[in-house]
Amino acid sequence: MANEIERVRLVKPGEGSVEVEQIYQEICAVKDPRWLGPLFGFFAVVPGLLAAWWELQKRLEVLKGHVSRDLTNRIAMVCAVATDCPRCINFHKTDLIDRMGMDAAEVEKLHDFEHADLSEAEKAVFRVARKLTLNEQMTDAEFNALRAAGFDDAAIVEIVSVALLEGGFARHASVFARFEDGPNWPAQHTPSAQYRSVISH
Repeated sequence: MANEIERVRLVKPGEGSVEVEQIYQEICAVKDPRWLGPLFGFFAVVPGLLAAWWELQKRLEVLKGHVSRDLTNRIAMVCAVATDCPRCINFHKTDLIDRMGMDAAEVEKLHDFEHADLSEAEKAVFRVARKLTLNEQMTDAEFNALRAAGFDDAAIVEIVSVALLEGGFARHASVFARFEDGPNWPAQHTPSAQYRSVISH
């Protein structure tokens, strides 16, 4: 049955329009060529969408904002764990360790943050991110915990935004990516051999 599916053809580096190639070059320069993953090739089918999605990710996870980019990138990992997406987990784990310089043991804590030796402020953020990813209702106490941790309106908007963004990315990878020609994505634009092994899962 799988052989009968006409998969979505990702726009690979070197195959896109001028606009797409400029965005690909920026991603490689701002982050690293390994972080130009197949998700971008999906959005590049419609170049304006690629530009919009990349701008959101850059704004929330790279450029300076109202909360630390260390925290927003850890939120991305929590969203990946919540959806149980192997490719997303590997992507964010490798990103946190290799690009953000985070200790591997600290990254592992994000798999079960409730029982890890993390601050209550961090746990409050991760609870919100997980609930947004899984479409679960938040309690008043969980919202108030963000305020108690010192997050103002702008910070809360960023926390919610990155959770919505990365939760959506994770759902794409865990639900839809198998209908794309992901295995043909260039190896130099994937973070690790383990990622390659689950690229269509």
